[in-house]
Amino acid sequence: MKVAFIGLGNMGSGMAACILKTGTGLAVYNRSPEKMAPLVAAGARAATDPADAAQDADVVITCLMDDASVLGIVQCNLLNAMKPGAVHLGVTTVSPGCADELARLHAASGSIYVAGPVVGRPDAAAAGELVSFLSGDKAAVEYVMPVCRSYSRVARYIAERHGTANALKLAVNYMVVSIIEAMGEVYAFADKAGVPLDPLRELLVNAMNHPALKMYAAKIGERDFAGRGGFAMAAGLKDVKLMQAAAGEMGVGLEIGDIARRKMEAAVAAGMVDTDWSATYEITRRDFGLH
Repeated sequence: MKVAFIGLGNMGSGMAACILKTGTGLAVYNRSPEKMAPLVAAGARAATDPADAAQDADVVITCLMDDASVLGIVQCNLLNAMKPGAVHLGVTTVSPGCADELARLHAASGSIYVAGPVVGRPDAAAAGELVSFLSGDKAAVEYVMPVCRSYSRVARYIAERHGTANALKLAVNYMVVSIIEAMGEVYAFADKAGVPLDPLRELLVNAMNHPALKMYAAKIGERDFAGRGGFAMAAGLKDVKLMQAAAGEMGVGLEIGDIARRKMEAAVAAGMVDTDWSATYEITRRDFGLH
């Protein structure tokens, strides 16, 4: 199997490295060429553009930013470059409607789309510990499953409709951003009331059994929001907008999402584009009159 990987950001670079470790033939492409260098040094082929990466690939993986970037690269490059029957595995968090549209575009062009959004942070991607949600034609999902397992501790088939996997990913992210918002409010309330924060931080960290929740309890309590391996505020805001749009289409209101979105937009306006999305706590502190 020949694999092409397009998009080598915080998540993509780790995922591509995991694929390369299996001995799979790998072509890589990124707009910033320097991000290809470590993978090329480890044996990957540096493609000159997305079409070059995809032309001989059996599986093309895109790990980009949003609906527009994925649709753009598919329509401008992949549909014409991919060989008949090749599979496009989309790991980007996109809207459910975008995933369904990508499936339609590929079907009309003779290629196949599999939705494969992932849950986890960059350190989990590099360690092969992500969770993958996969939707689409079951035979196509089974075909790409060995690739998915190279960077995932769990790779689970969800449904035949492509957008279902993306809806599940948005549900997971909504749970996370809701917990982040609740933590931030609790910390700010305690700080405003003059409560020593160390006991609260210890309690929250110990109460959260999942490593990510432990991490957020500590990050918010310590106000450690640097972008090191984190989930950037701009990307988090994009996901919250996707959550709200998807919910709105179903007549569902996500009220905590309204709060999180307002604070994320304020954080972006304040220059915190690349900080971890849990830095919404700084906006909460500002709103509480804390410095």
